[in-house]
Amino acid sequence: MKRTWEYVLSIIGVSIAAIFLIVTIIATVYLNSIDLKEMMDYSLMTDSEFSSSEVDMSIKLFMGMLWVGIISLFIALAGGLIAIFLLKGGKVKGAGILLIITGILTIFHVWPLIFFIIPGIMCLVRKPRETVEVIE
Repeated sequence: MKRTWEYVLSIIGVSIAAIFLIVTIIATVYLNSIDLKEMMDYSLMTDSEFSSSEVDMSIKLFMGMLWVGIISLFIALAGGLIAIFLLKGGKVKGAGILLIITGILTIFHVWPLIFFIIPGIMCLVRKPRETVEVIE
């Protein structure tokens, strides 16, 4: 049975995950290169209601969320590629389960989640057509 839509949606999901991964890595490198704490301390001097420790904690939380995003996108990229190769090899159920698990692990990124869950469900639900022999 042809699995064209599963291939296409999986490739789109992997491509989007790769683009998001590159953008997130660039943002993380940029934010690590500038001194956010110094910039935020300057803004605190201009009459703010947040303390310096609260600002420092929020910066650390934001950087931690960026690293969680990088890890989840890397897992999505690897899982999506493995699932594509499983689809090529004819192991449709394994690829479907892997695509669904990969979609769940990318819960922070909506577009890769959509493009991994849908083909995963399609792999598990679609059944091959049975050929009917006509006896003459």
